[in-house]
Amino acid sequence: MSDNRKIAVVTGGAGGIGEALVRKLTEGGWTLAVLDRDADKAIDVAKQYGGFGYGIDIGDAKSIAEAAAYVEEHVGPVSGLACVAAHLENPHRPEAQDFAEWDDIVRVNLTGTFRTMVEFGRGMLKRGHGSIVNVGSITAFNSSPLQAYGPTKAGIINMSRNFAVAWGRNGVRVNTVCPGPTRTPAVEASYARGERSPETMIRTTALGRLVKPIEVANAIAFLLSDEASAITGIELSVDSGVLASQLWSMYGGVPQPVV
Repeated sequence: MSDNRKIAVVTGGAGGIGEALVRKLTEGGWTLAVLDRDADKAIDVAKQYGGFGYGIDIGDAKSIAEAAAYVEEHVGPVSGLACVAAHLENPHRPEAQDFAEWDDIVRVNLTGTFRTMVEFGRGMLKRGHGSIVNVGSITAFNSSPLQAYGPTKAGIINMSRNFAVAWGRNGVRVNTVCPGPTRTPAVEASYARGERSPETMIRTTALGRLVKPIEVANAIAFLLSDEASAITGIELSVDSGVLASQLWSMYGGVPQPVV
């Protein structure tokens, strides 16, 4: 294999935004290490795109370290990392919080992302080159009924800025992409169970539609690429204009198309 290969790691790469990103990066000439808690599915997705699949539990420090060592030894030097894997949460009131789930969400989303950056970033620091993109959420910017998920995503933004400055002089960039309501398989399943309403979410968007996984993947791929070589420590929202339209509900909602 050529030493000139661009190697990227995608956690949560076996489905939704992660799988869309694997496809996008492969098309852009990257060699992919597809990491997912479902190891069999990670391997299947990797085979489709000529990459390497491996199991990882980002809620477990040993699993993260072993995955990083495996990729460096069997795939090659990593120059791109996308931390997509996350523990999702259904809407609920604060007093109804399940604290076992709270601990799981914090351990996976916040601590797991931190450890993933550290383990995969070691090689980047030594080589003086690399780009990391973490997946946050627009729930980081305002209140929501996602009592644990939202705070962990806000933490990811702060954490990403910390890494961006700490590692910037070593040539490692760190950014965050914050999706809005995105039609991933997990969210579609939530719609089917009646836990969320796509119609309600659509009404909050400026564009009048929800986000596609590939649209989030496009933003991540850009920030990983050399085209974003001067961009670090930023948050890029991909939300169909939810954040922009927040106050419009007080004035009758987002305007309908001009006829």
